Amino acid sequence: ELKAIVETAHAMGRQVTAHAHGKAGIEAALRAGIDSIEHGTYTDDETIALFKEHNAMLVPTVLAGATVTGWVNEPWLPEASREKAAIVGPLMQDMLRRAHEGGVTVAFGTDTGVSQHGQNAKEFALMVGAGFTPEEAIRSATVVASKHLEMDADIGTIEAGKYADIVAVEGDPLKDVTELEDIDFVMKGGKVYKGGK
Repeated sequence: ELKAIVETAHAMGRQVTAHAHGKAGIEAALRAGIDSIEHGTYTDDETIALFKEHNAMLVPTVLAGATVTGWVNEPWLPEASREKAAIVGPLMQDMLRRAHEGGVTVAFGTDTGVSQHGQNAKEFALMVGAGFTPEEAIRSATVVASKHLEMDADIGTIEAGKYADIVAVEGDPLKDVTELEDIDFVMKGGKVYKGGK
């Protein structure tokens, strides 16, 4: 079924992604030729090799894991979910570290359905905590993500002819990536929406 899904989507010129945490599901999707995996929590060395063999992308969403780890003492969360949350957050960051060291291509993603909207940039610090340089983390959200979305002709870099979707901060995010958590300037399609004169 996975192969049929992938073959059909690819025949229509579309990419396929899977929301997968478990090793068996991730690997079945990769063997079927899927283009990317969202989460990838239980990725191991064998899985990393499959990512590379199939030229698939990982969208790790470490912020989702960090968010649910913060819920472990919440009374509204069922006990089984609290137990899982205590494991998942640290596991996701370690998975990202191993995937990065193993040469897996990573695109920025947050699964903001779990984390708070507007807090997406916290993923940058989590990526740096997993061994990315600030520049690598920023490129994962711009250059790499635009290629992943097959929109790199229009977005992802600042070049003539592209959409002019730009954000800016007062500090240097290459020295402190958390600068990206406080955006001072926003331009969308060449129109300034925040900051600027």
